[in-house]
Amino acid sequence: MLNDLRYAFRQLLKNPGFTAVAVLTLALGIGANTAIFTVINTLMLRSLPVRKPHELVQVTLAGASGRDHTFTYPGYERLRNGAKSLSGLFAAGNVGEGGMVASGMGGTETEIIRPQPVTGNFFSVLGVQPFVGRLLSEADDRTKNAERVVVISYGFWQRRFGSDPSVIGKSITFFDVPVAIVGVTPPGFFGVQPGENPDLWLPLNLMPLIRPQALGEGHDWLALIGRVRRGTGIRQARAELAVTFQQYRAELAAAMSAEERQHLLPERLELQPAATGWTRLRDQFRPPLMILTVVVGLVLLIACANVASLMLARAMARARELSIRTALGAHRLRLIRQLLTESVLLAGLGGLLGLFVAHWGARLLVSFAGFQPDPVSFDLAPDARVLCFTMGLSLATGLIFGVAPALRGSRSDLTTTMKGTGANISADPSRQFLQQSLVVVQVAMSLILLVGAGLFVRTLQKLKGMDMGFSRENVVLFQVAFSRRVDRTRRLSAYQELLGRVQESPGVRTASMSFITPLTEEAWGQQVDIEGYTPAPEEVVRCRGMSVACRYFETMGTPILSGRDFGPQDERLDASTATNAPGVAIINESMARKYFGNANALGRRLSFFGNSNRKFEIVGVVKDAKYSSLREPVPPTFYLFCFGEVRDWDMTFAVRMAGKPVAVMDGVRRAVGETDPTLHLRGMRTMDDVVDASLRQERIIANLAGFFSLTALALACLGIYGALSVTVAQRTREIGLRHNG
Repeated sequence: MLNDLRYAFRQLLKNPGFTAVAVLTLALGIGANTAIFTVINTLMLRSLPVRKPHELVQVTLAGASGRDHTFTYPGYERLRNGAKSLSGLFAAGNVGEGGMVASGMGGTETEIIRPQPVTGNFFSVLGVQPFVGRLLSEADDRTKNAERVVVISYGFWQRRFGSDPSVIGKSITFFDVPVAIVGVTPPGFFGVQPGENPDLWLPLNLMPLIRPQALGEGHDWLALIGRVRRGTGIRQARAELAVTFQQYRAELAAAMSAEERQHLLPERLELQPAATGWTRLRDQFRPPLMILTVVVGLVLLIACANVASLMLARAMARARELSIRTALGAHRLRLIRQLLTESVLLAGLGGLLGLFVAHWGARLLVSFAGFQPDPVSFDLAPDARVLCFTMGLSLATGLIFGVAPALRGSRSDLTTTMKGTGANISADPSRQFLQQSLVVVQVAMSLILLVGAGLFVRTLQKLKGMDMGFSRENVVLFQVAFSRRVDRTRRLSAYQELLGRVQESPGVRTASMSFITPLTEEAWGQQVDIEGYTPAPEEVVRCRGMSVACRYFETMGTPILSGRDFGPQDERLDASTATNAPGVAIINESMARKYFGNANALGRRLSFFGNSNRKFEIVGVVKDAKYSSLREPVPPTFYLFCFGEVRDWDMTFAVRMAGKPVAVMDGVRRAVGETDPTLHLRGMRTMDDVVDASLRQERIIANLAGFFSLTALALACLGIYGALSVTVAQRTREIGLRHNG
């Protein structure tokens, strides 16, 4: 083998042009596959940096509407108490930009951070040790515990406190709640959500100070992860938790009315392996990554066919050398081994160069996807799995493109070859058929990629050009957040004042606000009772809901088909408004068509599950607008007046400009600063940017599929050129005779 390797190196060095073309072609194919696998490995395969991650399981619910992984806090308590087969079960909320933090180091500046609320046993179940100080314990999560503590991440400790070890015991302010730092997590620990590295972890007992109803029965927002005891399987733990869950659901159903029990959906509790954690990015990027895996796989096959064609031509050129080896006693298997050694060596060099291509390509892919993940929780550095994947892919590639040329090159007519009658060699039909077949395969696969890329591009164009139900031009969206906790009256008063200041800003045509950011946040689902509509025996009337302010539809460019918009007469800022006071609602045309048919929907009344005494009169019908997803049909949707309904959520402001949005953004920022010093602006972007972000998957697939299809076409053209040049070289004598004749 060493002799074969040395000889293969000499042969490749003697033909630098052939070697360079083959290595670069393979590096492109192997590098593209390795880049995609690197992202898949980081997002879906890499285990969490905790103790024995293979023992972790996540509790989920499977029902008719799909899989859900969120639970209420009372539900978590029941499952935790009944989980005898688990050594521990913790609850955690999603990582998010949730509040403002004062430095606590003598400064007055504030900063938007990424907190994650967790139960006190979060770190102990994961088996994480502190880097400085201590971590949260179950005692920190007791409701009556007067001590309010948090744990900060290693990165936040470095960025905000300069790695000062005396940070332990320092007080910071979180939503106007003073808390003490008790510990720092170790470097490399990011929790259980890859790509979303929290700045701090706070115990769940602090959440009622921030969201009063967060730990109530009606709020399911917690993910549950546990660790299976040694000697206990997932099946046993699932069966045990299923019994506890059904008992808990039976108790809930017993406290409900007969009407409410009809709306209780049947769900099945399951346990899923959680060694890789859970993340919203995984579901978001799984489809494009799977499609791109197929695309780059086809590119690699085209590259293999290309190099195989070159190797076959090279084997023909070396026919005399191989015949001499045969004449000296070399067995055919010996020749095949030599030729395969050269093929695998070429593939190895291509794989080595492909690692550098993958290093650049993986980062380009993530950057192209439009998000900037934390390097700690989304580390794209190649690990052992990526290196093994590249080695295995290189070996397989070498065998794929090397076997056919090796088999064909080792089989030759010794007498004809030694006489040097190359014309007979070139006229061998089997040789011509094999080389032409490789070219046909390249063209066919590149055509498949081109057609597929064209379909992806066409899909993207149709989505961007579809009627969305609103006008996205010259619209700016932004959110505001308070640096401290304020009561509802002050919050809504500040919102109204800010709305008035924004409307008076130069260049602003209209402005409004809502609790849902279009195409970014999911509108809430609500079971609805509709006056005059009798549901089928098994039908659950469930609609989407949004809360908006006056002139929202005018600002978004959504036409009102009948009735009226919300107006000042609908405002109810008084905090003493009765729960059962009448309200008003506007519905979209899908809801009007589905539940009222051709009848007039205006004046009809709605009530919601759990509060049938509160009636909402329909005062308007608006055009269907795609606020949840551009890909799905518009669901039946109702709109409530935000000031009279929900009072403690953050607002999304929508502003329609008379000209280009960039020209008046400074005025919006100034209006926010003048309204309230504790009010901070975040997430300002145009509606065009929001629409483009919602089409991120389609844009990634279309652009990258287009790039790789053009690359495949270039490789196919190179293969045609190589095959034609070899044919011309082999038929030079014949062409010369024809010319002279």
